[in-house]
Amino acid sequence: MWMLLPVFCLAIIHLSGNNVAVIPDLAGVLGNDSYITTIFTYVVLGAVIAAITAWIGVRSGQDLVVVTKSLYGKRGKKVLAMSLLSISIPASALTGSYYASELLHMFTGVPHWGAALVCLALFSMLAVGYHHEILKISNYIALLLIPMLICIFFLDDLQFTAVILRWDHIDWLLVFGLMAYNVGGMWAALVVEAAAFLSQRGSKAILLVVLAKLVEGIFTLCMAYLVLSAGTLGPLALTAVVGKAGGVTIVYIFNIVLFCTFANTMAPAMLVNARQVSCLTGLSFWPALLLAAIIVYVVGFLNLSIILLIMGYTGLLMILFIAYTAYSLHKFGINQQ
Repeated sequence: MWMLLPVFCLAIIHLSGNNVAVIPDLAGVLGNDSYITTIFTYVVLGAVIAAITAWIGVRSGQDLVVVTKSLYGKRGKKVLAMSLLSISIPASALTGSYYASELLHMFTGVPHWGAALVCLALFSMLAVGYHHEILKISNYIALLLIPMLICIFFLDDLQFTAVILRWDHIDWLLVFGLMAYNVGGMWAALVVEAAAFLSQRGSKAILLVVLAKLVEGIFTLCMAYLVLSAGTLGPLALTAVVGKAGGVTIVYIFNIVLFCTFANTMAPAMLVNARQVSCLTGLSFWPALLLAAIIVYVVGFLNLSIILLIMGYTGLLMILFIAYTAYSLHKFGINQQ
């Protein structure tokens, strides 16, 4: 019983742009094929990678930075920084620049280029601890996302869409891109750290992470179902679903909650980006944060399909890196220099 609340909390914490923005938007484009892609990404491959990542934390009792430095020497930290940035930068561009600026554009009418600047500036300030009370309030507001979507799922007159699962319809590069978004970058580091904290629980800590990933996958499948049932299209197809169900006022409230969800994801993401840029370039924190924000801003202007294509390749590399790190940890232990 001790795992039930942590499982749902861990699943909720990990909800980000891929769960409530990318997958729903792809559902509108891919149709029923989005189901098989989502199932394989989150429920099958996602659970496996989550288990391996959690095992690293349980086996080592240390965070990912310490593990890689111990296994690969001084270069390990830079290798990890490159791996994290290769996913965190495009993921941040999607969540913090592409989708967050779309919401701000809906609120204010500010052009996307200006809205993206405002969003990234806000997220960067929150990342370094400025206006900490705003981030606290944002955390509480974001908690409304789940009950709002559950109400729409159960109360609205949705039309069931026949689901035909065909393995030959899986877009593997898209799977790796979504996998990078979902279990790569900052997520991998956080899971290793959480599993290390719970290492005294042994295999139960790994089970907790896997169950949280399955709960998250089920939630994401429900989001795809909402979009397919309502027949809406992106960007932010879920917003259109809410609009059909509840009208203008509910959409406005939902968009505020969604923006807070993005903010909660982006504040730690920008902190991670800045630290990894600093590790690779030798810059102090503030210049590294500025450089990271500029890179995220530029990448945010790429087409959604191009960003996911980039993440498809980097996601495959990240999966191989996690697997090799687990193998090295199993073979050599934590004390290798």
